[in-house]
Amino acid sequence: MRQEEKKHGRPPDSKPPVIHISGLRVSSKTLSPGAASSMHALGRASTIRSVPSIDDSESSPESRHSPLASSVNSTASTTSAMSAAAAAAAASPPLPDRSPPPIRLKSEDVTSPPTVRWGARAVRASEPPPASYVRDVTSSPPPEGLDPDSSGQWDSTIGKAGLGKTGRVINKLVSDNDALKRDIQIERLRADEAKQAARLVEDKMERIISDYEGRLLEASVTKTLLTRKERQVETLTAAIDVEKKKAAAALEREKNWRNELEKVRGDSAAQIDEATSYAALMEGRYNAISSHWRDQGDEVKRSVARIRGEISTIVEERRSDDDKIQTLRDLCDQQDSNIRQLRRERDDMSRLFDAYKQTQEDDLRGIRDEARAREEEQERILDESRSALAKLKWALNVKENVADAQ
Repeated sequence: MRQEEKKHGRPPDSKPPVIHISGLRVSSKTLSPGAASSMHALGRASTIRSVPSIDDSESSPESRHSPLASSVNSTASTTSAMSAAAAAAAASPPLPDRSPPPIRLKSEDVTSPPTVRWGARAVRASEPPPASYVRDVTSSPPPEGLDPDSSGQWDSTIGKAGLGKTGRVINKLVSDNDALKRDIQIERLRADEAKQAARLVEDKMERIISDYEGRLLEASVTKTLLTRKERQVETLTAAIDVEKKKAAAALEREKNWRNELEKVRGDSAAQIDEATSYAALMEGRYNAISSHWRDQGDEVKRSVARIRGEISTIVEERRSDDDKIQTLRDLCDQQDSNIRQLRRERDDMSRLFDAYKQTQEDDLRGIRDEARAREEEQERILDESRSALAKLKWALNVKENVADAQ
């Protein structure tokens, strides 16, 4: 009993308890309170399942097909499923600190499962649960997939099972199974509410992030505008300074211009007086020159008239010369055309003479060839006649030429 208490209990000054289920080692520090209680219940169920039965009724074929055996098998399958879930929870890495804060549910007022006392033979005997716990158990609906008639009152249906340790163990298993199912349902509700809370928190965080991004963007825009305004102020300040310098320089130039204007006005008045006196002097000179050159103008006009007459005479002579030149040019053109025609006629006559000469040469060549052939024929006939005459002469004088001829 002490060993089991050391195994499942938690001393006040020790570290967080470690739950051993089907060879798994899970620390309750990483689990929620409901999950830890479920794991403790699984540990108790595995411990109860490991206690052998005194009657050894499970080895018989009748006990395997009995309702008690089916309920035990279903409890064992539920226990194995829970152990697999605990193993998956232990194998998964611990979640970061982003998990939402724990949410208190209405089902948290459910009292803890009944306490367990250990007997001398390592068999737990359950104490009667409190009235509130019994009220919650009886008022809660049966879990899914479980027959309402088979969830309670095992002692009245199994006969002799309620007389020994097996009946008590089965009752404890049934109560633990119901407690585990309630814990599972509570954990599911808590998980759903946690998911909803996480969704709400995520929506709120998204709104906060969007608001923060909007404010950050607005601050950035404001900062940019402020920087632009500062640059504009600096530019305008520099422009104002430049304009002030320009205004001071303009005032200085205006003062200089006024001084120069007064000076120029004085100089201009003196120059005007000088120009007026010079104009009067030039006017007197012009009048004297015009009176002197008036007589010279008449003489120039007479000279111009005489030169104009000479020029007109020269022009008339030039015009008559042009007419003569044109007449000579026409005559030259006519003679040129006549010469060209004569040259063409001469060329035609030369060509006709060459053709006639070639024709005469061709005709004479034929006549010469015929005469030469006739002459050769006559020479041949003469040669033959001479040879025949010689032969005749020899035949006539054969007696004289041949000694033995008669």
